[in-house]
Order: sequence, then structure tokens, then C-alpha cells
Amino acid sequence: MNTFISKLSAIVCVAGMLTVSNAVAQKNATTLTYVSSDAVLKKTHTKDELELLGKLELTTIYQERVAIITEVLPYLALHSKPGATLTDMSIPQTQANISHLEKEVKNKQEYITSVNETLVDIIPYADKQNIIWSILFFENIIKNSNYTASSVPALTPTTNTTTKTE
Repeated sequence: MNTFISKLSAIVCVAGMLTVSNAVAQKNATTLTYVSSDAVLKKTHTKDELELLGKLELTTIYQERVAIITEVLPYLALHSKPGATLTDMSIPQTQANISHLEKEVKNKQEYITSVNETLVDIIPYADKQNIIWSILFFENIIKNSNYTASSVPALTPTTNTTTKTE
């Protein structure tokens, strides 16, 4: 039990340090971006690989996936590349837009920190197979959302051939 508590404390400390360093790095960044350049899936896992890990290791992976999803998904319509600037997303760098961006970065970091604190406490109670399934599901979402503009087919208006009756 003491080993579990000490490992859990270590994970909380590491998660806190990563969050703080990410927040400092974003404040010091000269480029403005809604999606951190760190929001990339560096490694994917197989079910067999994940089954060999303990719940604490799975919790860390789970938290990383939640953070990436939080960074990337809301802004897919603008630009899918992590680190894309306002200019890359064709958003004018007006004071209002910069203010929105600064507020969003701050709110997102607070949200991720809060979620991580909660996840460290509650994920170990989850069934290991559910954690594994969730990680694989999140990884699939992240992989499917990581496209470049050249790989996304252009959307063209279609003619609606059906008529709506009321």
C-alpha cells in the first residue's frame, strides 16, 4: 500500500511539473497557437503491450491521450497541425483574436491540470480492460484527426436532389 501511495505521489508530481513547464513554455513562446506543438501522439500501443503494464503506467498514458485530445479536437476545423499559428489558420492577429487565444491557452491549461488531478485519483479504480480500451480508443481518434491539408479532400457543395415536405 505504501508503494502504491509513493508511486501515485510521484505520478502527481511529474504530471504537475509537466503542466507547469508546458504553461511556462507557452507563455514564453513567440508564436501564437491554439494547439501546442507538443500535442502529438509520439507512440501508439497494441492491446498486448498495454496489458503488460500496471494501472499506474496505464493512468499516465491515459492522461497523455486526454491532454492531446483536449488540445487538438476543438480546432480541427481551423488547422489540424499542432503548433499552427494564427496566420497558418488564416486568423487575423487582431487584439481581440490574440486576447481570445491567450484566454484559451490559460483555460485549457487549468482544465488539463484539473482533469489530471482527478484522473490520478479515480482511474486506478477503473477496470484495467476499460483503461486499455479507452487508451486504444483515444489513440485511434488522435490518429484519425492528425491529417494535413493535402490529405483532406476538398469539400464541395452537393446538389440536394430530395425535396423536403412539411
